[in-house]
Amino acid sequence: MRDVSCKLIKQNYIQNEIGSPILQEPTITEIPIIKVEDVYANEYYEANQTGYQPTLRLRISTLNYNNEQELEYIGIDYTVIRTQEVTTDELILVCERKIKNVKGN
Repeated sequence: MRDVSCKLIKQNYIQNEIGSPILQEPTITEIPIIKVEDVYANEYYEANQTGYQPTLRLRISTLNYNNEQELEYIGIDYTVIRTQEVTTDELILVCERKIKNVKGN
């Protein structure tokens, strides 16, 4: 099943009185997807050597992306590994599936 949109998640932090960052409620923005692409074999193996496991490539509009590091697609959380600018209007997000913390399940 493919979806036509995904949710970009931006973590927000504020500083307390001693300057330590405190995590606030994340900002979630639903954006349309232009195309879902396959992860290339050579890209997968190169990333795997550095400890990443890319499982998803989404093509989106450059205007919709604001350096978010997480996204949700079809109910699954992903971390953005890297971005690739295809044209001035389109961007590819290369993502890996996020592993949930044992305590946070």
